[in-house]
Amino acid sequence: MKRIFFLLALVFVSNIAFSQQRHRLSNGEPYDIFLSVKPTGGIAYGDFSKNYTYVYGTSIGLEIQLEETRLGLGVELGYNYCVPMAIKWDFLPAKYNWGAHQFPILFNTNYYFYNEMFKPFIGLGIGAVWGRYDYSLSSETSAEHYYLREFEGQSGWRFSLVPRVGFLISTNHIHAFGLEFSAPYCLNAWRLENQLSFNLSLNYTFIID
Repeated sequence: MKRIFFLLALVFVSNIAFSQQRHRLSNGEPYDIFLSVKPTGGIAYGDFSKNYTYVYGTSIGLEIQLEETRLGLGVELGYNYCVPMAIKWDFLPAKYNWGAHQFPILFNTNYYFYNEMFKPFIGLGIGAVWGRYDYSLSSETSAEHYYLREFEGQSGWRFSLVPRVGFLISTNHIHAFGLEFSAPYCLNAWRLENQLSFNLSLNYTFIID
């Protein structure tokens, strides 16, 4: 009986040691891994609002959060749908744009001001968005030229910057919930104009200890 108890205690201690070693960098700094799901809704702004009104979608992110420096490094993959705008001229049928589908990939860095239960942060995402867009109403000239056509589109990659601010509330050592405000900005490419939207995301995070 004593041997069994000794073996169980040995396994328990070795598991703790292995866990601590697994979640430390080579310099000894401890870290956690965040797996996040972010449903998002936003409003199109600037040039982007000429063809689209709202943006909604979701993304999945994986992030390593360094506990001592309070710095997070991660990657996100997502999908967004951009709701098309319609325009009506006198004596002509309404012109409906084609909804845009976007598939962003972002590399993120976040700084957490506190590393306790309440975790406010600021961050920046840099990446690219593949999508298909309708540019037929992007200007008065193109609207006159393309008004009676159903769709004039362009697809491809666009470089993107995503500044963000938000917070997480950790209910325990496994789950966290929060809000995130971001302003995704895509640089113009090919015949596409600059894209800007203001987004609000809910955030569920599973903390892998």
